[in-house]
Amino acid sequence: MKKLKKTKSTFPPELAKINGVKIKVYFNGHMIGAGKMQLIQLINLEGSISSAAKTMGMSIKRADKLLKSVEDAFANPVVIKQKGNKGTIISSFGKELLDKYLNLCQDLSKESENFITWAISKQTLK
Repeated sequence: MKKLKKTKSTFPPELAKINGVKIKVYFNGHMIGAGKMQLIQLINLEGSISSAAKTMGMSIKRADKLLKSVEDAFANPVVIKQKGNKGTIISSFGKELLDKYLNLCQDLSKESENFITWAISKQTLK
């Protein structure tokens, strides 16, 4: 199978470091959130579930469980394990899912700027 071009998008940074929005999307009994999407992005960048799991500080078993929950939500595969232990790539559908999620987070972060500015102005220093 042809290897897909790696996505140029970057995952939203941790909110503890930079202001923005991380979301969970619920649909038909399924949930897609920042952690699952970050795992998919890391698989895309590193070409391996085990490398992505290690980067995120989780076990391969946990990563497999998260991927299964994403795979169960859709009719199309999100990741494709290469034969002969040659790594894992994201499918064209997985890339589309990742791009749409990242765009949603980016759009909501832009839209939330006024709220964030207001909230910061109301904070008291401790």
